[in-house]
Amino acid sequence: MHLGVVAGILYCVQFSRELDDDEVARITRMTFEQPLYGLTTEEQYEGIEAALAVDDWQDALSWQPHPEPVVRDFLRRVLERLDARRPWPEPPFRNLGYARWQEFRQGTLLARLRLYAPAQDPMHVRLHTVPGDEDRLRGVVLRLRSGDEVALVASPAPDGEEAVLMAVPPHRSAAEIVEAFVSCTGYARERVSAAHG
Repeated sequence: MHLGVVAGILYCVQFSRELDDDEVARITRMTFEQPLYGLTTEEQYEGIEAALAVDDWQDALSWQPHPEPVVRDFLRRVLERLDARRPWPEPPFRNLGYARWQEFRQGTLLARLRLYAPAQDPMHVRLHTVPGDEDRLRGVVLRLRSGDEVALVASPAPDGEEAVLMAVPPHRSAAEIVEAFVSCTGYARERVSAAHG
């Protein structure tokens, strides 16, 4: 079933008393500004559309408090709001997967990041163990809206306190990429420090 995107949305509204227009607006903004699972707006839209096409959700979403007809109506209104926002803006960043992981791992060290606790840190929660990495490093490879491509690399410890920001040559100056990273991710500037060697 194509319920992953819907489950993510419903997780965000599970404590909302009503799935009203304010919640529709909030979830619509989220698809642009804090996309679920690093998906593009189109992928999130298609996930909602595919879930609505499933006749019987059975028990897949029984954990959330809203009745299925109310949820379906809510999701249709989210799609309508997304349609009204076309053409969609370029997302601040998108996940590129791990196809070029080794290039980034051996690339240029740009900066160090002090991480928050995972639940409070939009970057920390995106760090996953990289398949096939010999040191079981955690990481994420991103394309920023600026066009820069970067990787965050962290130790295997899920509660680690630091990650490094890497790029693959040729690339813009470290200062320019760090500025783009802070701007696109909303990461606190004081938690990003330039790398020295």
